[in-house]
Amino acid sequence: MAIFLWLFQYISPITFILGGLYLLEDPEPLALILGGIAAVLGLVVGIVGWADTVPPRWFWIKSSMELAGSRFLTAIGYAIQFFFIPPCVIGLIAYFG
Repeated sequence: MAIFLWLFQYISPITFILGGLYLLEDPEPLALILGGIAAVLGLVVGIVGWADTVPPRWFWIKSSMELAGSRFLTAIGYAIQFFFIPPCVIGLIAYFG
């Protein structure tokens, strides 16, 4: 799970931008429905994977604001990020397919 979260932090900005651009242009109902389903999955991943993203106490090099993040806010963040994955994929298929 930790490896998936590590890889996802690099892929997420790309899917966020491309999926957002696709939704701004012409959102299809299928993209919104699949995005909602993916958001629920992202909520579960955020709740379960929160412990993998919090470093042990002796490795805390984050700022005080980053350390204040809770399991709930992390889960909401992953839900938002996962929401944009299906529109990104559908948009890439529409543009290049």
